[in-house]
Amino acid sequence: MPARATQPSTYPGGRALIEVIGPPERFPDPVEICLLHQMGGVDKAKHLDPRTPDDPWKSAVFWFQPEAVARADGRLSFDLDHGVTAHLRPNIPYVMRVRGAGGTVVEERLVWKAIRGKSAPPVWTPPKGPEWPGKSEGEPAGPAEPQQPQESQEPEIPIETGPRPTGSVGTGKAPPWGAIAAGVLVLAALAGGGWFLMQNKDPVPAPVAEAAKPAPLPAPLPTTVEEARRLVQQDTPAGDAYAAGERFRQARALDGAFLLFRHAAERGNAEAAVALGAMYDPATHSAETSPLPAANPTQAAEWYRRAAEAGNAEAQFRYGRLLASGKTDDPQGPDAGLAWLRKAADQGHAQAKEALPK
Repeated sequence: MPARATQPSTYPGGRALIEVIGPPERFPDPVEICLLHQMGGVDKAKHLDPRTPDDPWKSAVFWFQPEAVARADGRLSFDLDHGVTAHLRPNIPYVMRVRGAGGTVVEERLVWKAIRGKSAPPVWTPPKGPEWPGKSEGEPAGPAEPQQPQESQEPEIPIETGPRPTGSVGTGKAPPWGAIAAGVLVLAALAGGGWFLMQNKDPVPAPVAEAAKPAPLPAPLPTTVEEARRLVQQDTPAGDAYAAGERFRQARALDGAFLLFRHAAERGNAEAAVALGAMYDPATHSAETSPLPAANPTQAAEWYRRAAEAGNAEAQFRYGRLLASGKTDDPQGPDAGLAWLRKAADQGHAQAKEALPK
C-alpha cells in the first residue's frame, strides 16, 4: 500500500501529514526515513538531503527522523516540515524507505500532492536527541589531565643539644651542612624526574564506539511483463497497481507499466487514468514514454475524461488541452476544452492558468 500525503486544514504552510498503512509495530523508535527520486532511472536514484537546500538531491543515502510520529488505527503517521516538503514536486512519485523491525527496510511509494507552501526559504532543523551530532549522554570522557606533583617539603633538620667542643660558638653542635645540602639536591632531582615522566606519559585513549552498520537495501523488485501480468491476474488493488506501474515506468519497462496503469484505471484510480492517457496523447507520446506504436487522441481523451470527471486537476488540464487542439472527433472540442481548462485553473493548476486566453 503506498504512503499517503495530506495537509490538514489546521497545518501551517509547508507542513504535511504522511500516513503509512499497515502494522505500525514494523517501525521501532526512533523512526527514520529516506526519500528517493528515481525519475532518472533506478540506477541513477537521488536521495533527499535537506541539510543542503541549495543542492538537496544527492547520490549518497541520507536517513533522517520525521516529526510528530504516532501509531494508531493500524497505521504509522508523522509530519514533514517545510525544510523537507519544499524539495518535493506535485504528481511526482517518490520512494520512501522506512527502517523496519530487526534492521530491515520497508519500502513505500509516495506520490506527492500539491500543498499550501511557505514563502520563506527551506531550512531544515534536525531533531534533538542522541541520534544526531553533538555530545550524547553517556559519552566517554577524554583522558584525565595528569596531576602536577606537589613541591617537596624540606626535611626538618634535627639540632643536637649535647655539649659542644671547646672553642665552638653557640650552645649546640654544628650540623653537617654538606650532607644536608646533598640530600636536598637528591630529593629535588627525584621530584623533578617524576613530574617530567608524568608530563610525557602517553594518555590512555578513550574507548571508541563501533560504528553502526547501515541496514542492507532490499533487492530491486522485478519489472518484467510476466510480473506485471501476475499482479493483474491476482487482482491487485487499484492504488497498489498504480504504484507498481510507476515503478515499471521509472525502470523503462513500459509494456508492464501500460498493463498495470490500465488495470488500476479500470478500477477507478484517477492518477492511473492520467498516466494511461499520456501514453496515448499526441502531446506526450514517444518511444521513451509509451509502448504504443502510434498516438491515439480518441483513447487519450477517454481516459482523461474519466479522471477529469472525478475531479483530478491534472486530468482536467490534459483533457482540456487535447480537446482544444481539435485532434479528437468531438465537434465541440475547442469550446469544451476551454471549459475544462477553467476547471483545472480554478483548482490552482498553473499550466491551465497559462493556457487560458488572456
